[in-house]
Amino acid sequence: MSSLTPIDPTRCQPFDAGQTDVITVRNLCKSFNTRAVLDDVSFSIPRGKFVVLLGPSGGGKSTLFRCLTRLIEPDSGHISINNTTITGLDAGALNEFRRQVGFIFQQFNLVKRLSALDNVLAARLGYTSTLRALLRRFSKSDRQLALACLDSVGLLEQAYQKAQTLSGGQQQRVAIARAFAQQGELILADEPISSLDPESSENVLQILQRAARESGFSVLCSLHQVDLAVRYADQIVALKHGRIFFDGTSDDFNANVREELYNAVKV
Repeated sequence: MSSLTPIDPTRCQPFDAGQTDVITVRNLCKSFNTRAVLDDVSFSIPRGKFVVLLGPSGGGKSTLFRCLTRLIEPDSGHISINNTTITGLDAGALNEFRRQVGFIFQQFNLVKRLSALDNVLAARLGYTSTLRALLRRFSKSDRQLALACLDSVGLLEQAYQKAQTLSGGQQQRVAIARAFAQQGELILADEPISSLDPESSENVLQILQRAARESGFSVLCSLHQVDLAVRYADQIVALKHGRIFFDGTSDDFNANVREELYNAVKV
């Protein structure tokens, strides 16, 4: 694996050191037709922790992520992020909130014809005037920030390389650098290694773990790979049948817990 340059906290994130929990979810419920997908879900994510969301398919992970970002509306319950109750935000305030959260997706969501640097600079569009954004004329400080974030994921030398020429693992690292460049406190990563080879997968998880432990990001990452979750996560939250099945440290997520979480659904 390539060596990873630690993120410079003076350039990549201005965090509030006094804050404790970045995400607080209380009594969250969501149903589709008559099926309860999330059933009274409550948990919290501390600042500066790498937290992995586990659970069998259909357990509610994707629905939870969509509720956290307000892509879908929960039926009831409370979601607080950075001390803001997002379940009550109007459209304008919701857009402002989303600007402060870094999102990492399964399929990278890069503009393939643009360079790695330009893809990272996309994180600064919300902080740039309309004309400068259309002309892609970013400030010197934004360009320095984007380069610093690429450096932090080991891709400074590929800054001017088109995204389509990069490997899958490199493209996902560009996506992570873009999330860093948003300068928020929270990163939500939805199955970020599902399409990567084992070496690239570990590389990505190393970066996310370091982002939490060394630079103060709070990371909530959904995974299917239990062994990797146990190895890298500070905290594991597991959903089963739409309810919280486990919420604790990776050390406590033992073989018995794993077997019970993933055993066959009884009907």
